Parts: sequence; C-alpha cells; structure tokens
Amino acid sequence: MEDPKTVVKHEPRKSLIVLIIMSIVSIVLGTIILLGPSSGPSGMGGGAGWVMIIGGVLAMGIYFYGRKSRRP
Repeated sequence: MEDPKTVVKHEPRKSLIVLIIMSIVSIVLGTIILLGPSSGPSGMGGGAGWVMIIGGVLAMGIYFYGRKSRRP
C-alpha cells in the first residue's frame, strides 16, 4: 500500500494536468461545433458550442488558480 503522504502530494498535480487537457479539448470541440458546416441556423448546436467553450475557459481559470495557490 502506498504511503498516504506521498499520494496526497502528487495527486493534485495529476488532477491539474487532467483539468488543463480537458479544458483545451472542450474549447477545441466547442469551436468545431460553432464553425462546423451547417445548412441552416445553428440553433442548439451553436448553444452547445458556446457552453463547451465557456466551460473550457472556466476550467482553464481554475487550473491557473490551482497552480497559483500551490506555490508557497
């Protein structure tokens, strides 16, 4: 079994890496949804794209806040 002190020290760093990767993916997919070819008004697709972009930007903000607060 791993030492709990070691796990606690390394886990937040892994979580931050996953958070930044998923925020980038969300922003890219949201942009693709918004700019994707459509034959008419985007409707729900456009709204979903904006929600993904906003969610990605918020996740990126949380990432930078988490990195800033980890430094002594």
